[in-house]
Amino acid sequence: MQRKDLKRLARVAGGRRWRIAHFVCGLLVLVLPNLFNPPVCAQGRAVTVDPASVQRAIDRGVAYLRKSQTDRGGWNEYGGQSCGLSALCTLSLLNAGVSRDDPAISKAMKYLRSFEPNETYSVSLQTLVYCQLGATADLPRIRRNVLWLVQKQNKEGDGRRRVGGWSYGQRIGSGDPSNSQFALLALGAAKDRGIEVDAEVFERALEYWIVHQRDDGGWAYGSSQPTTGSMTSAGIASIIISRGGVSGTSSRIQGGRIECCGNRGEGDDPVESALTWMGDHFSVEVNPGGDSMTFYYYLYALERVGRLSGRRFIGGHDWYREGAEQLLELHDPFQGFWSGAAPMENNRDIATSFALLFLSKGKRQVVAGQLQYKSDRADAWNSHPAGLKQLVRQVERDWGRDLTWQTIRAEDADGQIVSLESLLQTPVLIIRGRETLRFPNSLIEVLGTYIEQGGTIFFEADGGDGCGDASAFEASVNELCAKWFEGSRLDRLPPTHPVWFAEREVPPSAITNIDKDFWVYGVQACCRTAVFYVPNSLSCRWELSDSIHGSKTVNDNVRSQIDLALRIGENVIAYATGRELTDKLEERMVIDGGDPPEPNRTTIEIAMLSLGAGGEEARRAIPNATELIRQKLKIDLSAAKEPVGLDANTLSNVPILWLHGRTAFQLTDSERNALREYIENQGMVFATSICGSDAFSESFRREMSLVLPDSPLQRMDPSHPAFTPAAYGGFDIQSVMIRTPNDRGRSQVIQTRSSVPEIEYAVVDNMAAVFFSPLDVSCALESPNSVQCPGYSTEDAAKIVANMVLYGLNQ
Repeated sequence: MQRKDLKRLARVAGGRRWRIAHFVCGLLVLVLPNLFNPPVCAQGRAVTVDPASVQRAIDRGVAYLRKSQTDRGGWNEYGGQSCGLSALCTLSLLNAGVSRDDPAISKAMKYLRSFEPNETYSVSLQTLVYCQLGATADLPRIRRNVLWLVQKQNKEGDGRRRVGGWSYGQRIGSGDPSNSQFALLALGAAKDRGIEVDAEVFERALEYWIVHQRDDGGWAYGSSQPTTGSMTSAGIASIIISRGGVSGTSSRIQGGRIECCGNRGEGDDPVESALTWMGDHFSVEVNPGGDSMTFYYYLYALERVGRLSGRRFIGGHDWYREGAEQLLELHDPFQGFWSGAAPMENNRDIATSFALLFLSKGKRQVVAGQLQYKSDRADAWNSHPAGLKQLVRQVERDWGRDLTWQTIRAEDADGQIVSLESLLQTPVLIIRGRETLRFPNSLIEVLGTYIEQGGTIFFEADGGDGCGDASAFEASVNELCAKWFEGSRLDRLPPTHPVWFAEREVPPSAITNIDKDFWVYGVQACCRTAVFYVPNSLSCRWELSDSIHGSKTVNDNVRSQIDLALRIGENVIAYATGRELTDKLEERMVIDGGDPPEPNRTTIEIAMLSLGAGGEEARRAIPNATELIRQKLKIDLSAAKEPVGLDANTLSNVPILWLHGRTAFQLTDSERNALREYIENQGMVFATSICGSDAFSESFRREMSLVLPDSPLQRMDPSHPAFTPAAYGGFDIQSVMIRTPNDRGRSQVIQTRSSVPEIEYAVVDNMAAVFFSPLDVSCALESPNSVQCPGYSTEDAAKIVANMVLYGLNQ
């Protein structure tokens, strides 16, 4: 339906100059402002958790602890502990986001620094606070506490079941799992802070937890007591920390070279056995097998299990979402505290601190994940268990943010394939292996949709360095790319690609053997490189990165390989995310233009002009835009199934013509005449440069000056009514977020600024007939993750299109 036909329809309906029928305009005014607003849920206690409700609970909990802080700067201590409870409260405040410069933290630190404690809980918690705060002045205090913990660990001669554990300190007790887990938490944090801790300490600790693991996979506080969720969680976290302190778990440096395979022991993994127990007994309402006075203590331990193991689901349960929902139901929203059972957790400071630690640490943003898939070799997907954890730790240091990672199961025990929603929890998905990938078609399809919705897949071959031939894996990756991208294959990424500099500079010419072993390959799709591939193991080198700090025996070649692996990993993450991450509980945007409905006489159709300028790179932009608007507004808006050419007969049935591209183009005289005739007959043009292409922008401006010599493109004034909702029922887009990628460098990849959209328009016969965005709109609509392009978010891009269409049709 042409614009002149809509004008005629409006006149029949009684309108003035070229208006759509009143009922359509009314519908737009009423419904359009709610296009991207979620529905309002009924009020009540048992509501689904979301980032805002969790943050409110955290803020109220913080306010409560501020009020209960004593004049000395601490909190009323628990019996037998010099400063343990105050350290716990301080730790929870820091993790909840309270600034180190906040007066409450300053007072608490002055209080804690006045103690040199001699109890395991107090020493450990004080150390955790020092490490979380990160003050250089506290390094000597951390070293003092580390030395104390090392000296207090049970050694040889204390009995096999006692070796490697810790007691309460001061010769109280013979060692127990609770004290032992807190000691390991402190030593692990100190090691991450750069403090040297002898590997033998972690080796003894690892043996302690393995010896005490029960046949059912779990742990108990004592030999005569039942297996519990809190102690099993303690065992899982302690084994993971201990393994991290022992170099050479699955890879090692031998004879001046890296060996990536052949170093893992045989037998069942104690962590997997324990996770099975946790899944079988999962609960966020009680401490499984335990008593009521350790409920909040258990939730804090459960958070460590999920975070350190990288699991979003335990036994099919979304542990953080379910735990957060339970804590919000138990929270006193008026006074801000949590309270549990006597004799320990009826102390509101203790219960509130544990609750805050669960909510704040558990909601850390996910920066990367790995796919757990079925294969003949059980550990094919996870040949280097500590690799991703070490990479994320490096990203945390460089970004100055607490982050996390996840393991995503490709299919569950019943054969149910992972959902798109679960995949979208992680912006970068690492798939590693050596053999042929035998993915079911349903998994291949959902991974392809994950890419379409903005996800990035990073394939990593476990080849070389003692691992054997990985050519079968590479062939599988190429086959998958051909299915996802219509026959495309992996291409070498040039030195100008951001994978070499997005976060940390990697000059390919300066790295020995990079061309043979570590060159990065990729596939360009959806306005970005959506798939990366490296023919050698990076995870092996990520895993070793923590063990070479301070080592004088590692040669330069090994160091350069490990540094290169970290840089490439960080660059892929920075490129894929632009440091823009989504909160764990936030609903992921999924846009799906799908198959447009068959047009009828009332359909307002938007057709893409076939220019040969690279517009096919964002072929889903128009269907996605029309689907978003059509579903929310319930109006008959559709995308044409095929691009159209510049001829009068074809254009006569096109109300809105969409032009986009990424390369330069030039029209013929006949094409210019056809476009001029279309516009003069009240056709509307919306144009945008894919990924903000300067070449396309220059060509479009030149062609429009030839098509409409008397109607030049002009910049839309910030006060123009097309940016406001009042006149035409659109959105208030007088301030949108404009994103601009940095050219290079060790800093944020994306710079943002708030401004009106950059829109140029041309007026023909006193009506705006052409709208042009030199910044990207198409890639944002093609995929929710278009951070590599100068332009707008998906939400803002859709709002801009909606406003321009509304303004054009309502003149």
